[in-house]
Amino acid sequence: MEQYLIDKLWEHTDKVDKENEKKAKTGAKEREQVNRPRLLPASHFFHNTSASLFMSFHHESANSMKHYHDFFELIYVCKGSPVGVINDRELRLHEGNLCIMNPNAVHYFKKYSEEKDLILNIVLPKDIFQKSIFRILLGDPVLNAFFIRYRLENEKQPSFLYLEHLDKDTDCLLEMLLKEYLDKKQYSQVIIESLLTLIFSFILRNYNEKSSRGGDTVTEIINYIYLNYQDVNIKTLAVQFNYHPKYLSFLIHRHTAQTFRELLVNIKMQNALDYLVYTDHSIENIALLVGYKDKSSFYNIFKKEFKISPAAYRKQFSYCSE
Repeated sequence: MEQYLIDKLWEHTDKVDKENEKKAKTGAKEREQVNRPRLLPASHFFHNTSASLFMSFHHESANSMKHYHDFFELIYVCKGSPVGVINDRELRLHEGNLCIMNPNAVHYFKKYSEEKDLILNIVLPKDIFQKSIFRILLGDPVLNAFFIRYRLENEKQPSFLYLEHLDKDTDCLLEMLLKEYLDKKQYSQVIIESLLTLIFSFILRNYNEKSSRGGDTVTEIINYIYLNYQDVNIKTLAVQFNYHPKYLSFLIHRHTAQTFRELLVNIKMQNALDYLVYTDHSIENIALLVGYKDKSSFYNIFKKEFKISPAAYRKQFSYCSE
């Protein structure tokens, strides 16, 4: 990363931190008295509601406290070897590493020095983030499951993706994103949104599935359901993992507090919401895409879950033009 960009972003970071200093002091005593992670809201960064993202560098003093967000965050290590803790998992980060964190992922830096380390922080509101990458999600079940899982499990199992290495193309795109963010020239907003799509496309191309290694069998089973929700059933799942269907149902309920059917319906409905909001697929086609053979079954379950018809939901929340 060019030095003038580093200097310019530090200047921007310090300016925003000063603007928020009074707010931080106001809540300091309360945070000291309550032994729990601090919520850092998007409003802390987005004074301009039309902004699609916020970029800054991490200050050493601001990241030792456990906190979580109501937005998605990307952390990219420009240099150094900081040690982060996300959801009680310690991560020894190195130059070129990137973490994508869902809202509610509790995290802090256990070891971080501004003299040796430099971490780029990219903040994306939930709606902007979803818009930027939804077309990519359609073709990548792993990342799609990541976001659907956040919406369903929320605070119970906040999640993150950890990528050990980015290729040179992604590095260049991140630098271009930073330039557009800082310079704010004509068409910067359009270019920023296009760059976000490109960045996530490259991230997915280079995503290392080893990042999910180390989970237990039940976690693997739940992951399998999220990835194969359209056509999975309890019998095929039992065969896949060599369990009796009844015992498998017990494991799923113990792990998720939901029956297999409840979990499956929830996953299908959350995917249906995205199709309704971000695409112009017909409702009949959406029913097929999420695993329902007929429109009436899909319609009845959707209305039962959300107290509104699929068509009415689309009309109220759709990003697509009529």
